[in-house]
Amino acid sequence: MRVTNSMLVRNVTNNLYNNLERMDKLNRQLSSTKRISLPSDDPAAVARSLSLRAAVADAEQFEANLGDAKAWLVATDSALMGAEDVLRRAKELAVKGSNPLSPEDQQAIAFEIDQLIDQMVTIANTNHEGRHIFAGHQTLSKPFSRSGDTITFQGDAGAIEYRIGPQQNLIVNLDGSSVFGTDETETNRVFKALIDIKQHLENGDASQVSKSLGELDAARDNLLKYHSEVGAKMNRVELANLHMSELKVNYKQLQSQNEDADIPGVIMELKTSELVYRAALGAGARVIMPTLMDFLR
Repeated sequence: MRVTNSMLVRNVTNNLYNNLERMDKLNRQLSSTKRISLPSDDPAAVARSLSLRAAVADAEQFEANLGDAKAWLVATDSALMGAEDVLRRAKELAVKGSNPLSPEDQQAIAFEIDQLIDQMVTIANTNHEGRHIFAGHQTLSKPFSRSGDTITFQGDAGAIEYRIGPQQNLIVNLDGSSVFGTDETETNRVFKALIDIKQHLENGDASQVSKSLGELDAARDNLLKYHSEVGAKMNRVELANLHMSELKVNYKQLQSQNEDADIPGVIMELKTSELVYRAALGAGARVIMPTLMDFLR
């Protein structure tokens, strides 16, 4: 095959271009600290990287959901503690009112019980970040209202769920009507117990107040049952959050291993490529430089 000057120039140019392209790739890796800049660099690694990035994004979203769920449960826990304090004070007053007292003293205790009922309504209408936690799906409206000795529930039994993991949902809210109750025919209900004691005191019937102490204890037991349920869910959220944090760290480590460049190795390759490029420039200059005029001198 006849070798011409144009072939020599083309080959030298192509070789120099290939060396420059390799140096540019190594320079991008060094400046970005990433092994992959374009999908064509490593298609399989890019596909794995996209999968890992999606896994990290999912883990971060689950962490955010767990944070929201925990905040809701903390608000519920606080509300139930307040309700238990109200019932504790109500029992102290009921025990006092079950003894023979003057009508004035009975009316004074009845008035304080009435204030405790108002406080219990306020607790039952607890608002967390603009949403009422005992209202079911009707979170924008107060679930409980009071008119005299009648307590009305305007919420529903809808469940508020958070996705806390793959195929894992957690119901964070409690049904307000089950926790506090309004129906006079139901037992273990907070408002019924308080209103009964108040009415007995207003009627001066100490014996009935004494009988209502059991109803008050049942209402408190009902609150404690729901309180323990909230506590169990808070423990689950803590464990799920710890697990999700560990998963996210693991995904990010795998992502780093898949994407990050080996900086010392890249530096060595870049230095080698620079030497090769300089050598190619020198060789090309010696090949291309001789011309007819050089031989006529």
